[in-house]
Parts: sequence; structure tokens; C-alpha cells
Amino acid sequence: MASSTGNIVDVVLKRQTVLEYICQCKPDKRTLVENLSESRPTIDRAVRELEDLDLVERVDGVCKPTYTGQTAYNLCEEFRNSFQMLQETSPELSSLPLDTDLDKSIFLDGSVFHPPDYAPYERIQPLDNDLRNGEKIVAATEILIPHIDEILKQGTNGEVDITLFVSNDVLDVLLDNQPGSIIPHIESGDAIYRGIEISRYSLFLIDDEILYTGIYSDTNHLSAVIRNTNQQVIQWAKESISELEDEGTLLTA
Repeated sequence: MASSTGNIVDVVLKRQTVLEYICQCKPDKRTLVENLSESRPTIDRAVRELEDLDLVERVDGVCKPTYTGQTAYNLCEEFRNSFQMLQETSPELSSLPLDTDLDKSIFLDGSVFHPPDYAPYERIQPLDNDLRNGEKIVAATEILIPHIDEILKQGTNGEVDITLFVSNDVLDVLLDNQPGSIIPHIESGDAIYRGIEISRYSLFLIDDEILYTGIYSDTNHLSAVIRNTNQQVIQWAKESISELEDEGTLLTA
């Protein structure tokens, strides 16, 4: 079984151009040769290798993917997209501790935003829009960033369900420098937790449907933000939030 799996991986990666064209266009052999840059012998070998592993079949002269072949192609695309996201966030991720508990699912079907590391700091418009339109917002951070202020302001009208997890340092800064933004939430019974620890990243879960993961540089600058909506990462975020509830201390008036 391991050998067969290895063969599929090797062949799909080696012949991905041919497999992609077959999945997308379902061509005959002549069309394959005319539209791909590989030589005819190379294409013939590629089709035979794909057929040998039941990834492709020929029906009345037309090359078609089998269900296995289509699935293999889709997985290959997800793999490439994930590694593209990994490349886009590599400078930030490379400085994180090895025991950082970010789930690999944040690299599936996501979008990456890079705030500039100089003033004036640009807004991350999708995050601003999602926060503004959200009815239930959960945020967790060890670093005070402008988005926390926006969430606190938005929650004061009573129309948004706010849950906030912050480190002791962030809470102390809020209480010392802007008590009017945090104390009303504590007094109103919003779920504000202190004493949490998450290493150099923040979470913003909006309506249990959208997750933003903010990643910080080693100078505590918000350097990359990843937006996800896939259910795997949403479930991971919910489990992380449940752990933070156990770890933190709920503030009461």
C-alpha cells in the first residue's frame, strides 16, 4: 500500500501538467500534443503512467480523469496553494518558536495580508469590514493592536456579542490608558478574560464563520494576517478558544 501511494504521489507531481489539462479539458491525444509544450513521446509516457495508476482513462479516444485522478489533481492543487501561503508568510513563521500551536489548516484556502511595518499603518480592509458586520466576535491576543480598540468600541452599542482574551500586560495597558474602552464591557458582563498566553499570534473569530490569524514579527509588529473560512480551521479556533476559557480568568465587575 505504501509503495502504491508513493507511486501515485510521484506520478501526479511528475505529470501534473498533463493531468491538469486532462482534468480541465478532457482532450483527445492530438489536442494534448498540440496544446502542451512537452514532446509527443513525453505526453505518451505521461498518459500511460496515469492510466497505469487508474488516474486517467481513454474513452472513444478522449482522455478523461477517473474519480481517483480528479481527486489527486484537487489534492495537488490544495498542496500547491498551501505551500504558496507558507511561502508568503515564511518570514513571520520562521521566527516563531517550534512549539507554537498554530494548526496547519490555516494554510488551506486562505488569503494573506501584509500590513506595512511603518507608519502610517494601513487598514486591513477585509478584516475591518468583517469586524464591522459581525454579530459575534471572539478575539485573543497578547499584544495590544488597533483592532482591539475597534472591537471594544463596536461592542459598546450592545448589538455585538464580544468575547475578549488578553494577556495581563494588555489588560493593564487598557486599564491605565483607556479605561473607558474596557471597563464598560467588564461592568456589562461581557466575557473578558485575562492571563492568557498565546505565542506571537492573535485570533479573531467572527460569527463562527471567519477566522483571522495575526502573526507577529520578533519585534511584536503585526506582520501578516491570514483569513480563513474553511471548517477545519474554524473548528480548531473553537477548540483553542475553549482552552483559553479554561486558562484565563474571567473578569467580573
